[in-house]
Amino acid sequence: MKKLLMALVVAAPVAFGLGGVNAAEAKTNLKFYLGMPHYGYQVGPDYMYRKGYGWYRPGKRFNRLSCGEARRIVRNRGYHNIEARNCSGGTYVFRAVRNNRIAIVYVNARSGAVWRG
Repeated sequence: MKKLLMALVVAAPVAFGLGGVNAAEAKTNLKFYLGMPHYGYQVGPDYMYRKGYGWYRPGKRFNRLSCGEARRIVRNRGYHNIEARNCSGGTYVFRAVRNNRIAIVYVNARSGAVWRG
């Protein structure tokens, strides 16, 4: 992992043209934003403009399900004796019983999609 990080530290300036040779000077403006995406144009009628950032859709959030909500989804799929194994990250993991068989059940934290492991 350390070698990969060191390679990125060396390669990043070269990739962005910050290396030693200046053949031509390009007027480039790079902006990196974390969180809600902003656009340079109005995508739809419900988009608002934020000075310095651009157009965005207010109220559009990518919330995750709570562990209890995901447990209820698993229970509604016919499982019982549900035990949460991991309720962090993008996928929740449960141990549950269905038809007298133990199963590992995964729930997508954003969409609520369920599948067995």
